[in-house]
Amino acid sequence: MTWNISDKELAGLVGEMSLEEKVALTSGFGLWRTAANYRLNIPEILMTDGTYGVRYSIEQIDGPQDSESQLASFLTVVNADLSRGVEGAFGSTRPATCFPNGSSFACSWDVDLAHELGEALAAECQAFGVNILLGPGINIRRTPLAGRAYEYYSEDPVVTGDIAAAVINGLQENGVGASLKHFACNNSEVQRTTMSSEVEERALREIYLAGFERAIRKSNPWTVMSSYNRLNGVQAAENHWLLTEVLRDDWGYEGLVMSDWHGIKDRPASLNAGNDLDMPESGARKQELLEAVEAGRVPQDVLDASCLRVLKLVRTARAGIKPNATVDHRKHHELAQRMAAESIVLLKNEGPLLPLDGGRLGRIAVVGAAAKEPVIQGSGCATTRPTEVDIPFEEIRRLAPGAALTFHAVADFQAGSAAEATALADVDAADIVLFFGNTEVGYDGEGSDRTHLELHDGQDDLIARLASRNSKIAVILATPDAVAMPWLAGTPAVLAAFFGGQGAGHALAEILFGRTTPS
Repeated sequence: MTWNISDKELAGLVGEMSLEEKVALTSGFGLWRTAANYRLNIPEILMTDGTYGVRYSIEQIDGPQDSESQLASFLTVVNADLSRGVEGAFGSTRPATCFPNGSSFACSWDVDLAHELGEALAAECQAFGVNILLGPGINIRRTPLAGRAYEYYSEDPVVTGDIAAAVINGLQENGVGASLKHFACNNSEVQRTTMSSEVEERALREIYLAGFERAIRKSNPWTVMSSYNRLNGVQAAENHWLLTEVLRDDWGYEGLVMSDWHGIKDRPASLNAGNDLDMPESGARKQELLEAVEAGRVPQDVLDASCLRVLKLVRTARAGIKPNATVDHRKHHELAQRMAAESIVLLKNEGPLLPLDGGRLGRIAVVGAAAKEPVIQGSGCATTRPTEVDIPFEEIRRLAPGAALTFHAVADFQAGSAAEATALADVDAADIVLFFGNTEVGYDGEGSDRTHLELHDGQDDLIARLASRNSKIAVILATPDAVAMPWLAGTPAVLAAFFGGQGAGHALAEILFGRTTPS
């Protein structure tokens, strides 16, 4: 399992390698592994996605490793349609705990809880045989429209850096490496591999890079991942100022820099800039690097330095392996519930309308599909197949067993529909209306930015309409980031869960009925 080898022996291995072997070592093998070298007895390590849960794809990790199959599988993930469900979008993935997403969890401001998250993620990685978890993602949430804002912690670099450092320490103290990403200024999904983030150096240093610097100084992640975008006109994966002058020279970072998946356009330029590991495997990029070294465009000592960093990472990761590791998924689900409860934000509570007294409520009207089909996470490479999911409607029933509960989807209130009269009558007669609102599912993730700040499918208009009929209404929001709330003045209570993970349904009910105080 382990690979006990000294620094001197590692340097000796680099000296023994052929140019082809060095190029292979600094490139991935398939989608998720480093390249083993059987001639020199160099083992591989396995990595996978997950900023808030471990996404272990059976087809991608255990299936064919030829480059054509792997590229097709990668594109399937990037272009996934989460509205078809996790299985439909991602194929067969092993169940793992889906913890609250970054934009939700950072609302807890709880670094000790972040450390527990890292410990739990490490335990699930160990059980799957995963050595590196590709996260946390900590880009500054510059705009709520950003497609991957749900993965990221905050618009504030101090909160971002401290939460990230705690997660990383929890992971790495338990033998699993982190990959701090996406370095840097990956704030848009539209044209994400070609767009340029134009940022003056002072803003870079004080805002966009500060969270990375803080996390690196407090946790020393084993790897840092370069981002897809250009930064001030230069591809981040090929940006010498960013990857060498800032990261290594200014901050003293000695770990490995890897690319985002197919994020390198010019492999020789990326290696010269300080990008050690090209992920995933690309025959064309390997050939490009080989020819560049032979032609003298990439110095041999630069390639050797990257080889040594890869070998040191492999040694560290292999030393962290815990054979026959197991996971207590029930315990992790309880952690997910606790994290959600600490992260849900009470935005408004006039009256106060909340907390509810389950023993005194006669009729509860629950509106919105998310009450029965909870929106717990965003879409993209971070998406996790949950081990179980708490259903808000059932959790409400648990805490108000004597109340008459009704449920209506948004479509039930369509003017002139057969269901409209019944739905409105239930709302009118209710002691409390609980409206579960959400943004468009599947358009809040990788590869696409949100195009507006409204709730999905006419929900904003419906909230205002229902609030005008029954003033005792609480709105519960499942969103990737901020949303417009044109109905706020007429709505006495609002809870923001963001994407609260698989335990959010339980946590919401506990907060609504006063079992837990929102933090």
